[in-house]
Amino acid sequence: MDHIRNYLFVFAGNFAAAYIIFPERTIAKSMMFAALMLLLSMGMDFMKSKNQHSLEQQ
Repeated sequence: MDHIRNYLFVFAGNFAAAYIIFPERTIAKSMMFAALMLLLSMGMDFMKSKNQHSLEQQ
């Protein structure tokens, strides 16, 4: 549940930032940007959790 809340915050923040940054002020571009950034952050979290190799775990 903690991950879902963090992903919602990431999505909402990216949507708001894209809505402010893009000059057209369209919801479609902001939604697409926020969704792509959400997929990127979820992919990075997945790869990070898959590769839990560190020197402390030996």
